[in-house]
Amino acid sequence: MFQVDVSRLSPFSPFSGSKKNSLPNNFDHLSSSFDDALIRSLKALNPPSLTLSWLSLAVDFLTTSHAEVRSLISNLKPSASDDSLAGFLDDSVKILDVCNSIFSEIERLRQRRLLINFVIHLLDFSGVGPAPEKLRKARDSLAGWGNLPRGFTKRRFEKDVDVLIRDIALGLGGAPRGKISSVERLIHRKVYAVGAMTVFFAGVVAFSLYGHREFVTIQIPTEFAWAGSFTELQTTISEKIKESKIEEINSVETRVRTVCEAIDDVARWDEENDKKEERLKVAVKELETATKTFSAGLDGLHNGVNGMFQTVLGARNEILDCYRVGGNGGKPKKHQTK
Repeated sequence: MFQVDVSRLSPFSPFSGSKKNSLPNNFDHLSSSFDDALIRSLKALNPPSLTLSWLSLAVDFLTTSHAEVRSLISNLKPSASDDSLAGFLDDSVKILDVCNSIFSEIERLRQRRLLINFVIHLLDFSGVGPAPEKLRKARDSLAGWGNLPRGFTKRRFEKDVDVLIRDIALGLGGAPRGKISSVERLIHRKVYAVGAMTVFFAGVVAFSLYGHREFVTIQIPTEFAWAGSFTELQTTISEKIKESKIEEINSVETRVRTVCEAIDDVARWDEENDKKEERLKVAVKELETATKTFSAGLDGLHNGVNGMFQTVLGARNEILDCYRVGGNGGKPKKHQTK
């Protein structure tokens, strides 16, 4: 299983170690430090394979990124007229919807996990081995392994989740132009970076869970120092998604097929049935081991997405507070997608 030391994912916050509510002065330095930290994190997130544990790590990275935006807004208290805040506010609703779609697919996978655990219980070799009736029940249950209904059908996925992620991508804009304050420039660049990371990582999680071989790709302007690292990781992940399924899911599916074949062999009784039952016993043990790994990865991803949902919701409330305090009739400026 792919694992990365979370400590390698650099914290972005310009307020780390500073007194609460203290305002930094050198915004160019803060922006540069943020870019450097982002580059290090992107390099640390380059996986040798596509796994649930990597998807969890990617979601944790997104959660940290959104938490940093919330911290930045809370400390700098930007003007309610800042366009980047309006854009982030609009996108936050779409991100929450994407989280819900991921929850839906995770729940479907959890149902498949329950089914496997039921089968493992039926195929208990602790005594004389499973009775023929239990073998039939186990075989029938595994036959429905891939047929559990999805929360989102392929058509609905393409209509809803795909559209949501593409909408966020279209609304990214670019680097800030014209005469704007240092505070607005810093916030704009950070909101853009977090938006780009959201399109990429949330897209990878959603698309890979639903078994799609492609996801939304974006081109980052070269004026962002982290553009090269982002493009490199985007290309790497795109190739891995096209080449294979999520490792833990693929492992369980392979062992489900092996158990099915072993049950069928045992059902065809002959003088070698003792050997066939032994092969079935080994196959069930391997399925149990693969399921435990799958289960741990799935639970980690669920917890990560839940954390991201709560963080984005908190950041959204933080921005709404800016509008309540900052005026503009308590309403955000309408975000214009260019």
